[in-house]
Amino acid sequence: MASSSLPWTGLWKTIWGLIPSPETGGHILVVLDDSIITRVGKKIFGCEKIFDHAAKSNQSKYPWAQNIVSVGLLKQVKGRRACLFLDFRFYLPLKTIQAKKKTATIKGEVVSFQTKMTQAGQMLIEIAEHFSIVPILAVTDSWFGNNGLWKPVYEAIGNRFNILSRLRCNNVLYDLPEKRKPKQRGRNKK
Repeated sequence: MASSSLPWTGLWKTIWGLIPSPETGGHILVVLDDSIITRVGKKIFGCEKIFDHAAKSNQSKYPWAQNIVSVGLLKQVKGRRACLFLDFRFYLPLKTIQAKKKTATIKGEVVSFQTKMTQAGQMLIEIAEHFSIVPILAVTDSWFGNNGLWKPVYEAIGNRFNILSRLRCNNVLYDLPEKRKPKQRGRNKK
């Protein structure tokens, strides 16, 4: 189900318009992350046995839970930092959708599959289109801080989009090569 067909999509944009001066230092500062919300009950939409990488030793590694990707606006409110949630999406694994489980249906129709990166990108693009002039700075963890999110959002928004993230352990950083010395033999070191 496309996000534009959801009944609350128009409501989000109305609420976004009510935020007084959403900029922080000339940017719209948004936070992007996914979270697991444990539930009780077998007929709750979006619930699935989900791996929890942050589970403590006395918690289940696979709780019955909803996995939600959300975007919030970081803003000073009465002298304190606050996160005002702007949008969210339920993430359902492909195996749940392919199995056509009851927890993956809305009004009898199975929802279409989207990766977390696609969901996050769509939300950021909608937010950037609403705040059409101001640059967007997305603060996220290392899981979202890669080209899977950067490329589609940057293509849609352009130079107004930046990500602030911790580097992933598999990232490779390159430095510019040293300048060649006069009459240097051979190629430069890599």
